[in-house]
Amino acid sequence: MPITYNIPTADHPKGLIAIIDIGSNSVRMVVYHGLKRVPLPIFNEKYMCALGKGLATSGRLNPAGVVQAETAIARFLVMAQRLQVASLDLIATAAVRDAENGSEFVARIEATHGVKVKVISGEREAELAAKGILASFHEPMGISVDLGGGSLELATIERTRIGQTASLRIGSLRVLDATDGKLGAMEKMVRDELQQIDWLNASHASCLYAVGGGFRALAKLHMKKTHYPLDIVHEYCMSRRSISQLIDKLLAMKPSDIATLPGISEKRAPTLIPTAIMLQQLLQQTGAPEVMFSVSGIREGFFYDLLEPKLQGEDALIASAADLAALIGRAGHYGKELFQWMSPLFASEPLPWQRIRRALCILSELAWSIDPNFRANWAYHRIIQSSLKGIDHPERIMLALALFHRYQTKWKNGRDELKLLDERERQYARCVGLAAGLAYQLSGGKAGNLHHAKLTWHDGQVHLALDAEASPLRTDTVEKKLLGLGEALKAFSNFVM
Repeated sequence: MPITYNIPTADHPKGLIAIIDIGSNSVRMVVYHGLKRVPLPIFNEKYMCALGKGLATSGRLNPAGVVQAETAIARFLVMAQRLQVASLDLIATAAVRDAENGSEFVARIEATHGVKVKVISGEREAELAAKGILASFHEPMGISVDLGGGSLELATIERTRIGQTASLRIGSLRVLDATDGKLGAMEKMVRDELQQIDWLNASHASCLYAVGGGFRALAKLHMKKTHYPLDIVHEYCMSRRSISQLIDKLLAMKPSDIATLPGISEKRAPTLIPTAIMLQQLLQQTGAPEVMFSVSGIREGFFYDLLEPKLQGEDALIASAADLAALIGRAGHYGKELFQWMSPLFASEPLPWQRIRRALCILSELAWSIDPNFRANWAYHRIIQSSLKGIDHPERIMLALALFHRYQTKWKNGRDELKLLDERERQYARCVGLAAGLAYQLSGGKAGNLHHAKLTWHDGQVHLALDAEASPLRTDTVEKKLLGLGEALKAFSNFVM
């Protein structure tokens, strides 16, 4: 008797949303906590099954990979049922859609488990990967590049719009199999395929957004080799020159030595060379000056596609900050009031910094439940380690530093990641954090209390005016915080000048 699972597969109602992605290299299930602009994955697990291994020569799915994939899917379906997910989608990509026995594999999964598998086209895969970038980057401009084991998907992105798309049968496993791993043959195969995309050469892309485990492995390797101070792959940025240097070193290595590199798994190692060649050729074809790596791809794009247009239009950073505040019981209007209250101090701030300040205001009471002696450090690390999206690495550190100064005036910790900020950025973060700390002394962190106080910056001095009702709030502690804020603003103002 086949086992069937009573799991909804339509309408995507409120509740946990599960997506199983049956790829050429791996099978993964992610369960998200709800239909949010930036959902939190409460379950995320993958198995390297290599369904597409040998596909280029046999035309069929890898038999061993089929067994592993079916085992993984069976586990995921049981887990989805036990988590009581509200909806479940199974999507399959290049290996399944291209293999002679792909339809047989799908039919067996559907008959065994009573579920529906959606085999998506290459164009749809390119679109979803691009939407994954839209979902987690702030106003991206460039080309999304999604590399799997069986195919490469490309799409132009301009802030909120997806333009040209393309899908090519040059996934890392397929290239490796078709060329027997010979460097010259791999380079030629990839170059010839990319040259067929007319718009690629004319794109003048300012950035490539690299999606896929192979690309992330390259990023992790470079981070390890350069002792990069922030262990976050998402929005890690590499220059064209840095990538060329890394790839040149990789291509000179023996395949047996690649598996010994830091951060490279034994199963990922064989495909690292074709992955590196792919990125090298893409840079040559597009002329892009940099690459940003993404942890978001077709699953996140699929999820993003489920959202109403209004939700899609929300700023990812602000939305994820609001959700984080809600998780700690601090949702409400205080953040908006705090942002407006301190705005007179920052009239000339750049728009990107304004987003950081807005997020800080939403999260200003992040550490309210932590022992006072640990709040500053805890808040700093909470931001560094959070799943906030729409924020690059320097911006993340600025936000973390601002949260630290919300709770503590002086920075006492030596942290390597602060090297990613210049002095102006550090000074700004300090000023924003100190302003939030002063606001707490006047409001208790509760909405509706700041309108009794007015903060202004004039002739190099910060001024605080309290109405009659709030006048008893002016204490030595408040004066001390006001003085500290004034000194910080003066230092920042002098530095800007």
